[in-house]
Amino acid sequence: MTQNKKTPRYREIADGLIADIVARRYAVGSSLPAESELCEQLQASRHTVREALRILEEGGLISRRQGSGSEVVADTPPVRYRQTVDTIEDLLQYGKQSRLSLLGTRELAAHAALAQRLRLPEGTPVIELRGLRSERGEARADGTRLPGRPFALTTIWMSAQPARRRDKLLHPDTALSTMLAALDARTLGRIEQAFTAVALDADAAEQLQTKKGAPSLCAERAYFDKKGALVLVARSLHRADLFRYATVLRHEAV
Repeated sequence: MTQNKKTPRYREIADGLIADIVARRYAVGSSLPAESELCEQLQASRHTVREALRILEEGGLISRRQGSGSEVVADTPPVRYRQTVDTIEDLLQYGKQSRLSLLGTRELAAHAALAQRLRLPEGTPVIELRGLRSERGEARADGTRLPGRPFALTTIWMSAQPARRRDKLLHPDTALSTMLAALDARTLGRIEQAFTAVALDADAAEQLQTKKGAPSLCAERAYFDKKGALVLVARSLHRADLFRYATVLRHEAV
């Protein structure tokens, strides 16, 4: 495994073991190597290996019993998408690791609640993009991918734009690429985010292929540039059974 400086070692080990299980190198019903063997193979501490195994256990892939090792109990995690965030770059990587399909784009006058979200006067023209985020499906022999299961319905709002950019945002062929170009880690200064638990309405449930009233994790994020100007606001409804959000908290010496 190649170590990525931005990814904790235990997460790298967990991802490698998950890949091995999904590829059936460790079949359901078989056992993973013992902790001591994994430590030796991966040149990792016992604590690091245990943290990696904890992730697999929480994902429903293995069952761990003291003295009996780790048995593989599933080769598909019940939680389909896990987002681990430590930096702005990590959060933006979330978009690269899944697929966003555009459902529609339009211009509208900001109502009171939306105007408050965007720090704008009520009635200001706003561009709205709506999309469905899904897993990247399995690759076909010809290199294309099968459609992945949708796990989030995302609505994005941007304030008035220069004429050329506005036209691109309102055109289905260029809307997503133009919006994503605005989310450049080199120019972003901060991201404010808030999470709430909500029940899906009929429209959102239909888009996410689940039942009306199903539980959802609603994530609302406001993206600001380095000068403090608001770039856009995004609101995503995640299927609670297909999505898990995790953060890494580190102690900083004073």
